[in-house]
Amino acid sequence: MHEWNGKPFYWGKASNSFFGGHMRKKDGFKASGRYNAGYRHWIEGCLRHGGALYIGRPDDEAITHIDEIENYLIRTYGQEMNTRVASPIPDLAIQHEGDIPLSISAPQKGGSGPR
Repeated sequence: MHEWNGKPFYWGKASNSFFGGHMRKKDGFKASGRYNAGYRHWIEGCLRHGGALYIGRPDDEAITHIDEIENYLIRTYGQEMNTRVASPIPDLAIQHEGDIPLSISAPQKGGSGPR
């Protein structure tokens, strides 16, 4: 999640790729980098001027539902730049662990906050 002014700005996923860098192979998986080295200036500029970038790692079960998770996060916590927003699965429950961004740790309108 790219956060700006304490609010979710853009939600994205790096499924079937690595976050950052170039084409590489690891544990038999060969893929290109999502936001490769050519995006470094953009990412660094955002971070230096008030933006924040959060990267989560879904567990093995969650990774099979990555599209549904992305939709849930967009619909639950909002966004400014995502153009494709589908309806979330009604019974999806997400549990956040570790360092949770402030913008998604507080209860949301019509909801009870992170689950």
